[in-house]
Amino acid sequence: MRVMISWEGKTVRVQASYVPRFLWATASIDVFLGDQCVLRTGGQLKLTGSHSTSFSDDGSEHQIELSWGRSRNFRFPYQLRIDGVTVDDSHVQVGNWYMIGIPAFVLVALASFLSLVFWLMTILHPN
Repeated sequence: MRVMISWEGKTVRVQASYVPRFLWATASIDVFLGDQCVLRTGGQLKLTGSHSTSFSDDGSEHQIELSWGRSRNFRFPYQLRIDGVTVDDSHVQVGNWYMIGIPAFVLVALASFLSLVFWLMTILHPN
């Protein structure tokens, strides 16, 4: 079981989900401080990377940075820093792993449709 991480008395939660794009899927890794989303990577088209932003908490401005590595078995290794201090160094499981199949389904459906159209054209208009 995962240990709950906290920062200045507030629970820190990291979650990941696949975001379908046109013919592929990317992952968005989001960081919540309590109920507030303070960082969202937005499904960048990168295998590894980092994303940083600032957020306000109790009237103070803070810097947050998330770095992640390559996904293995639907899990991303990550390191989370707030104000330059490492808060968490762990892995996050992708919650909706089944979404990765949607782009593959679209490709198969498109290829099947185009094959059917080509076959019908050869039947209806033989040369």
